[in-house]
Amino acid sequence: MRIKFFKSFSARLSLRYMFVLTIAVVLLSVFFLLFTRSLVNKNQRIELEISEKTVFRSFEEYRASAEDKADFMRTLDSIPGMPYYITYTVYDVKNSIFLATNDPFLPYLEDSNGKVMHYFKKNYFFDGDLNIIYYAKRHSDSENDIVIATAMNMDNNAMAEMFQNLPFALLFTVIPILAFSFLTSLFITKKTINPVVRITKAAQSVTIENLSDLLPLSGTDDEIDELSKTFNSLFLRLKLDFERERQFSSDVSHELNTPLTVISGQTNLLLRWGKDNPEQLEKSLNAIKTESKTMQAIIANLLQISRLETGRIMPQISQVQLSEMFRWLSEEFAEIAPQVQIISEANDVQLNTDPEMLHQILTVLISNSVKFAGSDCQINLRAVQNEGRILIEESDNGPGFSEAALPHIFERFYRADESRTRKIAGSGLGLSIAQALCTALNAKISAWNQLPSGACFSIEFQP
Repeated sequence: MRIKFFKSFSARLSLRYMFVLTIAVVLLSVFFLLFTRSLVNKNQRIELEISEKTVFRSFEEYRASAEDKADFMRTLDSIPGMPYYITYTVYDVKNSIFLATNDPFLPYLEDSNGKVMHYFKKNYFFDGDLNIIYYAKRHSDSENDIVIATAMNMDNNAMAEMFQNLPFALLFTVIPILAFSFLTSLFITKKTINPVVRITKAAQSVTIENLSDLLPLSGTDDEIDELSKTFNSLFLRLKLDFERERQFSSDVSHELNTPLTVISGQTNLLLRWGKDNPEQLEKSLNAIKTESKTMQAIIANLLQISRLETGRIMPQISQVQLSEMFRWLSEEFAEIAPQVQIISEANDVQLNTDPEMLHQILTVLISNSVKFAGSDCQINLRAVQNEGRILIEESDNGPGFSEAALPHIFERFYRADESRTRKIAGSGLGLSIAQALCTALNAKISAWNQLPSGACFSIEFQP
């Protein structure tokens, strides 16, 4: 149970937040103390410098008015304005004697060259060490050569004691901060990821049967809601894909069932008595041959669509003269359907594409027109170029599409006749193959009805 708790996202995030907050507090505390110490050091330096100037000024005044050396030292012992905690010495460098001091235990302190120095000597006193900071300055003229030093005792320095006790203070401070930050962050994190938990539970209950059930939204339109909307959109697309696959499986079963039924029936007929009847034998064998070709065509078309959709068939791009392509198609269909009239207009339009794929697309469209508009129909092929875009149009003068059929004509196995009869030959895969080929060529195919009658297809190639 404990291991599972620390594996949870909220616990791990809370631990990270706890350590980050604790480190931040410690760093800020250290920074504050360092900053405070720098201010204290600066104030101490200024105070020692001011005190040194005060001693020197008093020294100059008392030296001029003192009658003898003893009186001079006595009067200098008490300097107005000197803080009680600052000690000083006036040292005669020429004679190596102290002229004045308020602390006879202070040693000789050399010139500190404008800096505040630290002086420490172990066991200086019989009961302790000497630990001071001082500022000393040398004053030399024709009459005197003296060093005036001012000092502060550091044994009772509050800032130094504070830094000595800092590790213990931080230790006792960090422990409650750790606990408080962990509990606070755990509460906030659980509150924050609660929508994600609800989404996870809802997503775990999603199956193929209930893909339409939407994940909950908080209504705040934040990133969590955006995630839920994305998953909802994904589930809806998956639902449509599953429904398409189910319909596709049903259509394949239906399309293959018909030729299999014919083959099975003709085979049973031959086994019973047809093999002794030459006329029936030939008729049955031709029917089996025709239905076998139909099954082969369906399977081949499905394989081609699959290869196109998975990218296993890659276009071989080259320059295509569309007028030559249209002439090639006209000659082919003149042999297949000699009564069909094909009128083409290309105006020397050239296109960089796969000629074999484009030929197959146009063959599917023309065959579709011949199939539904009749063998004596008129087909128009036109290619225009506008601002880099190339548009190829194929139209006929047939009956066109019904309004109900128009949105579905590129669906696999779709036939406009509701009864699904086989009066019109074909597997219902031609336009699906044309659309897959257009997708492979990065082109867009669309269809509509033209006035007064007839179907029209357009293929648009972007620059």
